[in-house]
Amino acid sequence: MDGIMTMSGVETRRGINGTTLKIIALVAMFIDHFAAVILENKQALLMNAAHLDSLDEQVAWVTSHPMWTFGPIILRLIGRFGFPLFVYLLVEGYTHTRSVKKYALNLAAFAAISEIPFDLGFKNKLFYPGYQNVFFTLLLGLLCIWAMDEFGAKREWNKKVAMLFIPSTLVLGAFIGYLFSVNNPGMIINEVMKIPVYVYCAVGALVTFIVWTLLGRGWDSTRRINFVAAAVSISVFGMIAEFLKTDYSGMGVLTIAVMYIFRSQKAKAFAFGCTVLTILNLSEVTAFFMLIPVRKYNGERGPKINKYIFYAFYPVHIGLLYLVAYALGVVGFAIK
Repeated sequence: MDGIMTMSGVETRRGINGTTLKIIALVAMFIDHFAAVILENKQALLMNAAHLDSLDEQVAWVTSHPMWTFGPIILRLIGRFGFPLFVYLLVEGYTHTRSVKKYALNLAAFAAISEIPFDLGFKNKLFYPGYQNVFFTLLLGLLCIWAMDEFGAKREWNKKVAMLFIPSTLVLGAFIGYLFSVNNPGMIINEVMKIPVYVYCAVGALVTFIVWTLLGRGWDSTRRINFVAAAVSISVFGMIAEFLKTDYSGMGVLTIAVMYIFRSQKAKAFAFGCTVLTILNLSEVTAFFMLIPVRKYNGERGPKINKYIFYAFYPVHIGLLYLVAYALGVVGFAIK
């Protein structure tokens, strides 16, 4: 049998439902933010109080206080489980929603609601324009995959638009090169070699051009036009995320697009999304562990819980963590 019969007489499939995936993502996010808002700030206070001037003193302190050094690292690696699950659920939500406009408005509303708690929790300031919460990234990712559909498969274009295939590969490649330069691996390389950003963009454009020219040799005009719509949408909304400095920024938008493109094969889509995250930020490698629950996902919604509870959890828990950290004296407060 593919399913089991509940006491109410309704047959349900075996495996993990959507509500369970949401709860796993929320728990991972809470663990991540607990470590970031409370433990890492406490660690910084302890190290400052110890007056560690030399590198040797800092290393000695780290090795003698494993709870305050390795504890936050371990918890934040567990916290990496959350974002790819939220992306996966966003893609699922987009494919099943009856109103993309309403979905986008909900994300926009909670992006605005969450900004003050987010700024307080992560920057100890009531207003900090240099870093925006993850709802903005999810919103831009949603708009990106909507644009991919609206300007790709759902629209009739003159076949001449297919001529933009090569320019669009260059644009997408330059965008990916830029992402690499400003994220973990590129930043590490820059510390040693001081490579300008435009070099990353040029290399990204060249590599993408070669790859997609080979892959797209046998594509007809329709498939090339769909690629143009995807490449332009990803680059535009990804750069908006970079400009706004949203959490996960352009890397997050690219991950959402990749999971959407491969959505017909759910486990593969999730794996490709995690690959994008890990290539651009090495600390995201633990996200691959979430392939286990995703492979067991049965496609069902699960117990009906008001969706706004899940939306509200984000600003509420960050605000509460900030208040706890403030009460413990590990963070301060500033207007801006």
